[in-house]
Amino acid sequence: MHQLRLIDQNLPGLARELAMASWRAVDSLLPERSRSSLYRSLCRSIRRVLRARVEAFRFCGARVCDPSPRTPSHTAEWAERFPPEPWRIHLYVMPPEAPPSIFLNELLRVALRAATLRLPGRPLKGIARLLRRQYERILQGRLTPSEVCGHTPLCAVNEPYDPWDLRDPINWTRKR
Repeated sequence: MHQLRLIDQNLPGLARELAMASWRAVDSLLPERSRSSLYRSLCRSIRRVLRARVEAFRFCGARVCDPSPRTPSHTAEWAERFPPEPWRIHLYVMPPEAPPSIFLNELLRVALRAATLRLPGRPLKGIARLLRRQYERILQGRLTPSEVCGHTPLCAVNEPYDPWDLRDPINWTRKR
């Protein structure tokens, strides 16, 4: 099982960041500027993958599920990277049947499909390698393995919530 750990960002924000990186990567290969319809198509397809592969739970224990805080230096560094304000950390769980490699491949597949459908007949040489590098760079440090996920007492009382509903206070990205 893996966790998607976002600081000061929610799942729609990550989808926008991935779509913008994809759009810029595709745009860098074209002699003329691409239209915003490509960005919207990329955003929709990436959002669809995130909806299918990422789950959100209301009582996910950010403090309990830290990845192996065994040494005091690691714990201090981890606490510095992830401050104690719970409204700053958004945790999302990826089921075991969707490891990061499959998740990354699916993101890449839908982005390539969106780009080729919006730009028919255009040569997009090297776009898969460029998109993969962009996605790996964005998800680096955010996608972490979770050995203890599902084994804490709080996990038994978890209830799923919709991470796309921005009216829910749990999805806010700053203190209101």
